[in-house]
Amino acid sequence: MTTAHEEKETLSVEVEIPEHADRGAATPLFIRTKKILMERVGGRCFICNGTAEEVGPLQAHHYPVERSLATAWDWPRFIADCKAGKWGVYCQAFHWEGFDPAKDPYQFVDDMSVNGLLLCEHHHIGKDEGIHTLPHPLWIWQKYCPDGYKMSDVEIVHDFN
Repeated sequence: MTTAHEEKETLSVEVEIPEHADRGAATPLFIRTKKILMERVGGRCFICNGTAEEVGPLQAHHYPVERSLATAWDWPRFIADCKAGKWGVYCQAFHWEGFDPAKDPYQFVDDMSVNGLLLCEHHHIGKDEGIHTLPHPLWIWQKYCPDGYKMSDVEIVHDFN
């Protein structure tokens, strides 16, 4: 058995992000559907289950389609996977028949009721704990670590159940 040990990873990523519109202000669709997402998940962070009162303001993360990647997305393949249920019931139930990604991919991308994950700031953008800063296997591990486990210098796992 390998004993518990610190693992240090230096992650360097070099990818070509496609040309895309500046993020700017949140769209009305994003704002409206973030409220739907908040209600559906009870206003709790996907990872730690904390509420805004417990962990600070909650943020909606574009997932599975990152907003900056929407213009270089294989939409027909993704739509087929969604319709087959591979991305869950909310993506499956999206109004695909009225969706034209060539005209406006953000009709799906900014709809947080189908393409959103509610996260606290820590688990969204926090160093050594956020989805934007950790490899996915380590990020998702935080959700299923035993409560109180010291994962890193900044993350002691706490489940707010």
